[in-house]
Amino acid sequence: MIHELALLIMALLLLLAVAAAATAWKEWRRTQKLFALGMRLNSTIKRKDLLQIIMETASDEMKAEGSSIILVDEERAELYFEVTTGDKNEEVREIRLKLGEGIAGWVAQSGKSVLIADAAKDPRWSNRVSTKVNVPTRNMLCVPVVSNGKTVGVLQVINKRGGKAFNQRDLKLLEMIASPTAAALENMFLYEALARSMDTLRQTTAAKERMESELKIARDIQQNFLPGSALQSGGVELHACLFPANEVGGDFYHFIELGNHQMLICLGDVSDKGMPAALFMSGLMIWIQAKAADRQSPAFILEAINREVSTDDSTMFATIFLAIVDTQTGQLRYCDGGHCTPYILGPEGVRKLESTKHLPLGIFADGEYADGEARLESGETLVLYTDGVTEAENGRGEWFTAARLCRILEHYASHSPMEIAERIRSEVYTFADGNPQSDDIAIMTVNFTTNLVKSP
Repeated sequence: MIHELALLIMALLLLLAVAAAATAWKEWRRTQKLFALGMRLNSTIKRKDLLQIIMETASDEMKAEGSSIILVDEERAELYFEVTTGDKNEEVREIRLKLGEGIAGWVAQSGKSVLIADAAKDPRWSNRVSTKVNVPTRNMLCVPVVSNGKTVGVLQVINKRGGKAFNQRDLKLLEMIASPTAAALENMFLYEALARSMDTLRQTTAAKERMESELKIARDIQQNFLPGSALQSGGVELHACLFPANEVGGDFYHFIELGNHQMLICLGDVSDKGMPAALFMSGLMIWIQAKAADRQSPAFILEAINREVSTDDSTMFATIFLAIVDTQTGQLRYCDGGHCTPYILGPEGVRKLESTKHLPLGIFADGEYADGEARLESGETLVLYTDGVTEAENGRGEWFTAARLCRILEHYASHSPMEIAERIRSEVYTFADGNPQSDDIAIMTVNFTTNLVKSP
């Protein structure tokens, strides 16, 4: 009796050992499969390849007819089918589910797994997908894919092959597959975010390079059309300078000897910036050169140019002061196209040049312009400038102003044209105290002295 009992115990122990060995074998095999899955998932972070690996693995391991990975779109609170297995992949990808809609939507919203023996009888069931692809869903498993406590997607398999039903062991396995899937998806999202950032950086860099190239071209155009910085003819000594801002504007100046002791001078400012302003400015310079050759009055020249540049499709205009000075007598004939008021400084102090303001060039084609006349006495200097001087700002948002310019000029009446221009520039930069220059600065100083006039 004791011997039979011992044999029975030994048989039971053997059965337990075999069962334990079988369980251990199954666990080992499952571990091996998960390890292999992890290795496959780590083999790529490219969206299409990675999701295809997930789908194929889920479908094969679960012996399912179809599988899908449904990702969460947080911004739109929707689910979308990124990849599915089967012949209707493209049709399924067009479908978007609201968060909470259907079984997948419920799983994504609740964070809970489900095993559905008869999908059509489940109250959460939505037939939008099965109707779209014309594939009936008998049974299904659906588990959340969770990364860092947040559901990033849903892993779903449908219709176990051979007409069989999914069981709890299948659900547990799919949940185990979802764990490395979550880590792989998180790496994919990080990679895609990095790729987007790099692409944005490349686009920003390219745009910056294009802008810098455009600004360089605009500066080159601006500088190449300038006639130089100094001219001495008869009793007239002239100095001109231009200091471009970071955003190149359309400031310009010009001076031409017309013969018979006549000199044309002008200084202007185009309303726009960058390449459009530089091109508009270069066009004006060409027109000035062409019209000056006819030796017409300043008003006639501006009227003619205005008709040429005033078009329906143009949104740019330019203020301009243009004058013809007699280098023997200092007589000045001029026309003011809406520009900054010039100053005359000399031994008697500083005064404004009285002039009638006309419309800038490029606004109305039928604009009318009229000449004004004045005379520079010996030792007097005409000062022309653009609003980059008077509208220069300091860190407190204060403008330099014309009144400040006038006060400064009172101290430099006896200085040379170049020194006066340099002092204006220096005073403006000191006032701004490092605040970025937002507009070009152009200055022209024209001194008349009878001592320079040669006797006939």
